[in-house]
Amino acid sequence: MTLPLFVYGSLRDPRVRARVLGEREDLTTCPATLFGHARQTVPGFDYPFIVPADADARVDGDLILGLADADYSILDRYEDVDDGLYVRERVTVETADGPVDAWAYLRGPSAPS
Repeated sequence: MTLPLFVYGSLRDPRVRARVLGEREDLTTCPATLFGHARQTVPGFDYPFIVPADADARVDGDLILGLADADYSILDRYEDVDDGLYVRERVTVETADGPVDAWAYLRGPSAPS
């Protein structure tokens, strides 16, 4: 089973998701919260990062459900994983139905500071 994706930035926008993944009827979203992380912005850089933080820190976002393994190749390119801008890590998010394991793109080693 492919894990859902926790999104907190541009991929929350359905138009951006459609541009990246194509128009899809098989994808759904639901609200989710990632605890122990914080949203970070960098002056002059248009996209946010999430970074580990205190246990009481939280990032609100959405889960994208219905992704296939092949979608992650596309998403990794979109998030510049090969260049180290973001890294994809497994996280546990809270949803209305309880905790869910998911992928999330966190700040990578070559992200601007």
